[in-house]
Amino acid sequence: MIEILTNRLMIIPCSLDIAKSLVFHRKELDKRSPIEFPYSWPSSFVKGFLPFYIECLENKQPEKECGLWLIILYEEKKIIGDILLLGKPSKEGDVELCYHVEDKDVDESLAFEAVDAFIDWLTYQKFVKRIVMECDVRQDQSIRLFEKLGMICTKKDGRFLKWEIQKKDLE
Repeated sequence: MIEILTNRLMIIPCSLDIAKSLVFHRKELDKRSPIEFPYSWPSSFVKGFLPFYIECLENKQPEKECGLWLIILYEEKKIIGDILLLGKPSKEGDVELCYHVEDKDVDESLAFEAVDAFIDWLTYQKFVKRIVMECDVRQDQSIRLFEKLGMICTKKDGRFLKWEIQKKDLE
């Protein structure tokens, strides 16, 4: 299993068992897991994505590659958020990500640490040339994070901003 480790975090892919437990057996998962799953996690976006993700994992469909990664605050053994890899890379090597970090009690630097480590790991994947993320124009924390990561805002579409960083910028 892949593990991305930082000073304070462990980022791991969400297993089929955990994904199914989140959908079908949440109370049992909360009781038995050595890792704390906050009541407010996962976000409604991830909850809507889980059935598709489970189907992909069960059918081992690499053509629909997607990934849900859990961000775990290592010392506290607590999930603080997730990173979602939205489909496999395009022919041009574009990878789209989104992230969610529990706002309550979570230091903004943890979101940076998680996304920075994940982007760093992605850059070692030969198929990745550019990483793309989006946010609402009112999401000041995300905008600050993307700027701190060195991402460039390349498009505004209504309320949404598209950000990207090219692999050559990362190397």
